[in-house]
Amino acid sequence: MLHVRRAEEKDSKDIFDWRNDELTRQMSHTIDLVEWDGHSKWFSSSLTNENRLLVVCQKKITSEKVAVVRFDLMKDRALISINLSPLMRGKGKAKNCLKEAIQFFTAAYPKVSSIDAEIKSVNLASKSTFEGVE
Repeated sequence: MLHVRRAEEKDSKDIFDWRNDELTRQMSHTIDLVEWDGHSKWFSSSLTNENRLLVVCQKKITSEKVAVVRFDLMKDRALISINLSPLMRGKGKAKNCLKEAIQFFTAAYPKVSSIDAEIKSVNLASKSTFEGVE
């Protein structure tokens, strides 16, 4: 079972490490390594940005982090992305995390009428995760 919560400053290092993971970079729109200073500034500003929500999915019993889900708001729409912890790949956690994160988001932003995702055509795992999620 998973728990979803807003991201906090203490999550910054884990999310930085996940973002710079080789497979994550290959599947991202931006494949370059991210520098700590740039990430740190981006992360801090994301936590206070009214047009962005970062949530962390974690296991209920152990509190082990599973993924970060980002929602970027644009009026009544949102763009969603997920970054799974490399340690959680292949364990069947992504789809449930996505569903729980969307429920958390829609409770916090009930006026958003549409959530979209942009997925690279080669990212079959992400395509599979997003299929059938509402």
